[in-house]
Amino acid sequence: MSSTYRVLCLSHDPAIIIDGDWRRAEGAEEAVAAGVDGHPHCDLIIGRYSYPLVEVGCPPSRDHRAKVTCYHNSTAWTESEWLRLLAAAYHSSDEAVRTLAAKTSRCWAGERLHRLRAELDSDNA
Repeated sequence: MSSTYRVLCLSHDPAIIIDGDWRRAEGAEEAVAAGVDGHPHCDLIIGRYSYPLVEVGCPPSRDHRAKVTCYHNSTAWTESEWLRLLAAAYHSSDEAVRTLAAKTSRCWAGERLHRLRAELDSDNA
């Protein structure tokens, strides 16, 4: 099954998909690195779609134009199922679970996941 890669802007709530489709992750990564028209200081990520969204890529920290506390040298890919679980953990009634969720990943803070809620098809995000 082939995938389509699209750039998403998390500076909007909810996140918006920016025009442009790529058949390979490298094309979307290059677009984020070069900057996207109309989104010069935005928090951009990459979605891999086989409809639905199956994986999300957080670009290397050098390519972040928004203030994001991610520190990695290449795109860090995370399965959307994991992000749905993490979003549910952020909203858990158990304080210990919420505390662990907050320590899980610098890339996926609660606010970023909340903005992805429509793409993740999650009421918990």
